[in-house]
Formats: sequence, structure tokens, C-alpha cells
Amino acid sequence: MLTVRGPRYLVILLVLAACPVVAGDAPRLPWVPTAWRTAWSMPDQLEDPFPPGSPRYGVSGEGLAVATPQGAVAVRDPRTGSRRYTIPAGTVPTAGVWVAAGTIVVARQAGAADRQLSGYELADGTLLWRRTVTVERVEVVEGAPGYSGPTIMVTGRGVTYINRQGGPYTFTSLDLRTGRITARTVRPRGCGLVAAASARSVALLSDCAGRVELASVNPYTLHPDWTRSLRTLGQAAGPVGLKAGDDGYLDVRDGGGESFFAPDGRLVATAPAALEPPPAAGAARPEQWSRPFGVGAYPELTRERDLLTDSRGATPNFLISLDTVTGRVRALPIALPALNPILVGTTEDMAFVHDQAGRIFAYTLVHGLSGAPAPPGGAPLSDWPDACALLGERAASVLGGYRPGPGRRTVAGVPTPKPADCDWIPPTDEGAVVSVSVAWVFSTPAVAREVFAAMVRHVKQTGRYDPTTETPYALSQTLPRTPSGMMSESIVTVGPALILLRSSSRRAIRLLTPPLQRNLLARYEPGAVVPDGGPRAARPAGWSFPADDGFRHLMVADGIVYAGSDDGKVYALDAVSGALRWSHQFGDLVTQGPIRAGGTVYAATYGRIVALDAVRGRTRWSRRTIGTGGLTVDGRTVYVATERGLVIALDTASGRTRWRAGTGDLLRDVIPHAAGHLVYAVGRNGVVALDAGSGERRWRFRVDGRAGVAGVATTADTVYVATQENGRLHALDQITGRPKWRFRTGVPLYSGPQVSGGAVYVGDWGVLHKLDAATGARQWTFKAGGSVAQSAFTVVRGDVYVTIVGDRLHDLDAATGETRWSFPLGGEDKFGFSDVSRPVLVGDALYAAAGNGRLDALDAATGTRRWSFQTGGDLSTAPVVAGGRVYAGGMNGNVYAIRASDGRVDG
Repeated sequence: MLTVRGPRYLVILLVLAACPVVAGDAPRLPWVPTAWRTAWSMPDQLEDPFPPGSPRYGVSGEGLAVATPQGAVAVRDPRTGSRRYTIPAGTVPTAGVWVAAGTIVVARQAGAADRQLSGYELADGTLLWRRTVTVERVEVVEGAPGYSGPTIMVTGRGVTYINRQGGPYTFTSLDLRTGRITARTVRPRGCGLVAAASARSVALLSDCAGRVELASVNPYTLHPDWTRSLRTLGQAAGPVGLKAGDDGYLDVRDGGGESFFAPDGRLVATAPAALEPPPAAGAARPEQWSRPFGVGAYPELTRERDLLTDSRGATPNFLISLDTVTGRVRALPIALPALNPILVGTTEDMAFVHDQAGRIFAYTLVHGLSGAPAPPGGAPLSDWPDACALLGERAASVLGGYRPGPGRRTVAGVPTPKPADCDWIPPTDEGAVVSVSVAWVFSTPAVAREVFAAMVRHVKQTGRYDPTTETPYALSQTLPRTPSGMMSESIVTVGPALILLRSSSRRAIRLLTPPLQRNLLARYEPGAVVPDGGPRAARPAGWSFPADDGFRHLMVADGIVYAGSDDGKVYALDAVSGALRWSHQFGDLVTQGPIRAGGTVYAATYGRIVALDAVRGRTRWSRRTIGTGGLTVDGRTVYVATERGLVIALDTASGRTRWRAGTGDLLRDVIPHAAGHLVYAVGRNGVVALDAGSGERRWRFRVDGRAGVAGVATTADTVYVATQENGRLHALDQITGRPKWRFRTGVPLYSGPQVSGGAVYVGDWGVLHKLDAATGARQWTFKAGGSVAQSAFTVVRGDVYVTIVGDRLHDLDAATGETRWSFPLGGEDKFGFSDVSRPVLVGDALYAAAGNGRLDALDAATGTRRWSFQTGGDLSTAPVVAGGRVYAGGMNGNVYAIRASDGRVDG
């Protein structure tokens, strides 16, 4: 039985400077941070996220320096985000930006190990100094002593960089305003070393032969201000870690636990104490809170006694601070999506966060009186709903026999008076647990809507969601794969509450999200009505069927949709209604099939092939294999390629082995010849032709192992083999395997070959060649405007439809190669080349999948869009058109049936 609870993840603690304390009249209540409000945001437009050791942003109260995609540095007002001036781009790429003590430091990559460092006046961008230094890339080897941390550290007292040059690690410091060398020191060999920089010091955590030592070093002289042994903090073995805040507060892991230190080396707290409840009412005292030291989910305590947070999945995010007197942790929510947010800097009352979606968010701190029984930035705990009552047994009864098992949570160090988490337990171990979690109850509904809207935007940009169930109050998504498999989650907000509904069963999430939403509306917005399943305008599918993981294989035959899912099942669905006819649990990833031949459906996992009755789903036979790389059904024979280089021929009716043949290659596919007397085993390094009746080898064609086989096509007398890296197409005699001709394309080949009308087509990376099938003579070449994206194509009825994944779809005249029309696809190629990218022509309509999960129906003659449909996740099967519907499977776990006429719902 799988139990699912709220997120529990590792907090990387960075502790920064303290907030002011205001004394009031008796009874004295502390003036404390209570909320973060969004001040402004802007796109960063950088194509790649910055590494921790090479920040693209420098933050101070006087200015915010931001690296631009063009290599310049834009200096902005931290309060408003408005641009003040720009430091022009250099001749080499920007590799880091820092701001400290009125100075901007810019690192530019002058070579593999060389960095050109420049210092600028923050006020007006005047160049102060420039010098080139060698910063050798630090290789981290797990389990071996070495250095971990930034190679360049900028503080208010100097610039420190690290270089090894084949020997011990050498630390060199430069004057911040002149760039001259002020100090140099060498660290002992054979010691593990971690470094981090605060506003005015460099912290070093060393592990030499089990002796763990923490030191604060003056960046100008590289002399230690203080040193402290950590041997008493934890005796358990494990990696050490160090994070430093702007004000010098340190978060240290020494293998035995997590601890927090003040700038003078004083131990502030250990991880367990950091989550202790605040003083009881009447014992209120002034509090001194640091600036936020990290961004993530609300910290929790685990049995490993670590502070945890989440940087994956769409959950509320919090900026986390430390009481510098007691060491207690406080977390305040922010309106930011949750995929890899990074705190890039703070000022006295602002925080700047970068999100992987590509924006910088600036937040302003709001203060208020503390003492009420409410979490900071949230509603009083007495107003929080009971997580078990939010769903209720009546709603849960649709799953049959589920019962609640309540849990409790500590929020802001205070136990919740009602369960904040509730696991609904299935009656049998085969069922999936459903978890209801009160993620947060905000101070006002407006704040809750802001957070919800940010989460929805983020999920739609970077996640896999289910548009068929979307409403103004809820959105369902498929979370990234966890150790226990895929997880489905609904984010629901009504009034000030934000609720998470999670389960490994996507069916359960679909059934329970509407009643959960209705119960919340009855509590917070009586009279509001939202139709089950969401607004009609948001439901583009005739029907959709949810599995518990993504689909990769789909076919339609005799009114039944057969689909293989990564959840280890093959599903048979009614093609008209989407009703489940049957399903078969393989217990492992379905790697091949389903393939229907006659009255039987064949499918394979990595270690087994199963033949199922196509109507009832009953097992007809099952065979064990080792590493199924390809599965083909031809007549009365099932051909199986194994990764160990075997081809096995099985009888379709009984599964009995007819023959097996070794090829000596790592196989990935089996292709039966059209004439039926040969079988081609396609491997990484070549093609082997086998007699279809006996398995006897007829011939073998080898390619350079580094080149690899991209694809194989056959005709009655020729076998065409395309190789990947060296970009060659080989035409081989079908009987003997001897070369007829060879053509070098000049581009890596991953698309094709395809044979049509006496010509063979092959290409990729935005280039397509048409060759004479008999001679190999080039007839024309199409280049898609210098694109380097992978491509796929279909040749049909005198047209060649070429998809440049993530770019455009082109219709070419097959005779001349001239472009008839092109259509913008957009999106991102997340799977690389596959049949998903190939456009499908049925009648006068062309169906094309974009890399972002959108399916477009186009007029084949003009390229005009007829309709467009967003699946909510990457399309992972090629579209199949049958009976007036378009069927497709997505990595979000849905099979869709879309009305081909208009892409709308059936009734």
C-alpha cells in the first residue's frame, strides 16, 4: 500500500542580516515580519540557468546588476526594477556578476580556465580595474577529498578566487576597488573543503581525516577571524556542507546533523531546536529575525532530524528566516511557482528570487505585531479547515470503502488544532492512498488567488497538466517521477485556502477533485457553481481516459483503442465512449506494443512478451525474454529482438519458439521484408539479414560503431540503411547485402529513410535530401533556414511534409523540393526524434504535433489551421485518425479522443 503525504524536502539554509525590533506599549508584542508582497518582476531571457558558482545577478540595496543574453550587464533600481544604465558586453561571454560595497564585479570567460575580472563603480558604471586570473574548474569526485563551492567569491572586503593548477588548492584575494593582489594562501592536501561567502567574510568548512573544522576568514588578508572544531556536533559519517548568509550567519552540515552559527562563531541552534514552538502567550519577547536565507516549501522535521523543503512540483513557496536569538525558523509564503526557485539576494527589506521558468521576482517585506495564534502571513490556525472534513466520507465513497487516517502538522512551530493532512486509506493493499493537505490558509483570498495564479502559470509552462478537469478553482497535474512512480495532484483554492489533493491514482484525483472543490465553495463562497469537469471551453477532447503514467504506444482497431502505458498496463478502451473494456497489468514498463493482429494483442516489457485476447483481454500465452528491443508480427510469426543480440521467432497462436538466431550485436528492432522471406535485425552497429523460415543468416552489413544506424527501409530488391553521425545512406542488394551505392549527406541522420515513387528521402537537423532510389543521385535538398533542430517527415501523394521540431511545418513539392506553405509549430522538443513528430495526412486534413504538447489540424492544401488542441503535456504517441476522431496519448497520462471535424467535445 502506497502512502502519500505532503512534500518533505531538503532545505538549503542561507542566513542573512537581522530585521529591526520595535518595542511597543505593554503588553509588549514584537514587531516582526508577517508577509512578503510582490514588488515587481521581469523576464531574464537567459537560455540556460546560472550555476551556483557563477551568478548572473548581483544584489545590494544600491543596485541590482543583471547579466543579459547579449553579454552586457544591466544595472537596475532594486525598488522598481527600472534600468539605470548598462555596462557594455565584452568580447567574451559573461560568466558571473556580483555587487558588494558600491562595486560591481563582472567575470568573463576568457578561456577554459581563464577569467577576465573587471571592477566597476556601482553609481555610474565607471571601469575601476581589469585583470585576467586562472580559475581551474573544480571536479567533484564522490567519496574523495576535494573542494566544493564557488571558484570566485566577492565580498565587501575583497575578491577571492580558487585555483589548483594540478597541486593543492590556492586561494588568492584581490582588492575590491583596485584589483591588486592582497593575499595568497595554500590549503593542505588530502582534505575535504567547502567554501561560501557572506557580505564581509569567507567561511571554510574542512574535513581532514575525520576532523571537521569551521573557520571564518578575512577576505582581504585570508587570515582566520575565528576557528571552531565541530567534532562534538555529530559523529555520524556523511558529507559536509556549508551555506553562508549575507550577514555571516552559517548553515553547516558535518555528517551528523545540521547546525546554525552566528557571524562570531557562536552556535545558535541545531536543526531540531529550529522547529520548536514559540514561547507561550504572556511570555512574548522581542524577536530578531534574519533576512530570508532560502526559498522552498515549509520546513518540517524528519526522523533524520534535518530541515526540509521542496523545490519541485507546484506547491506554495516560502522565504525562510532564522530568529538570531533562539534559532527558530520562520517561513513566509510568496507568490512564485515552485520549480527550482533560487534566492539570488536580499536587501534590508527586499528579496530577489529567480525561477526556472525565466523570471526574476522582487518581494517587499511587510511587518506587523506578533502574538496572535496565527502563522506568519497566514490566517489564524483556528480558521484552518479540517483536512479530513474537506473531502468527507460521502465524497470518498465513490472510490469504495476508503477511510480517513488523520495526521497533524506543526505550522510556524505551532501544532494545528485540526488535522492539516489527511490520508484516505483504501480497503485493500492494492488501492492507492489519497492525501488531502491544507497547504496554507492565507491572510486574504486575494493573496491565495495570486499564489494559485502563479502556480497555474508555472504548471502550464513547465509541467504536465490535465486541461479536461481545469476550472477557475482547480488544476490537476502529473508530478515528476518519484521513487514510488508517478503522482497526480490537484491544486484547489477557494477563499483564502490552498489545498493539495494527491494520489498515485489519476482516476482517484479525477473523481475526487470536483467534490473537494464543491465542499470548499460551500465553506467559503456559498452559491458559486462550477460544473463538474470544468468549463466546456476548457475541455477540447471528445473523451479522455486517465492512466497512472504516460502513454508511449497507441493503436485503433475494430472500434477499440489499445494503449500501452508506463504504469505497466495495456488498456483496451471503447473508441466511441472511452469506457474501459479491459486492462492487463504487466507489472513493468510496456516497452513494445500493443500490436493487434487478428484476434490477438501482443505487447512486451523488458523481460516478457504476452499475447492477449483482443476482445476480453485474457492471456493466451506468455513468454519470458531478456531485454526486448523490438517486436514485430508478420503473418503467423512474432519476431522479437533482444538487447543481447538474439532474434527469436515465435508462433503467434501458441508462443512456441520456431527458431532463434544470434547476431552478435545490441539489437533494437526487427523489420520483416515485404516479400516475407527475410527478416532484418537492426542493431547499433549494423544490419543482419535472416531467413524468415529458419533464422539462418544470409548476410551482414556493418557500420562504424561510432556512426550508429539511424534507420532502415526496404523495397522488393534493395535495403536502405542510414547511419547517424557520419550522415551516410547505403543502398544494399536485398539478396546478397552487397553495396549498390552510397551517398554522404553532410548532416547527422536521425530521420528516414523513406522510399516513395522511385526516390528515397533522408535527413535531419533541418536538412532533407531526395535521392534517386536506383542510383543515389541527388535530386534536390531542402534546408530549413539554418535550423539545427531535429526533423521528421512524411511523403504522401506528391507532397513531403517536414516537421522541424519546435519550429515549423513545411509542405514541399515532392517533384521539385519547392516550399508550398509553412506553418509555425513552436514549442520545445522534449523527446528528441520519434514518430510523434511525423505529421499524419488523412483525407484533406494534416495533423501535426508540436513539441509543447499542442496538436494542430491543418488544411493540407493551404496550411491553414482548422483547430488546435492543447493536451496539457507532451504528446508521446503519433496521432491516429479513425471513425471521425483523432486519438493521441500524452506523457501526462491521458489518452484523448478528439472530434476530427472541429477538435471539440462530443455532446
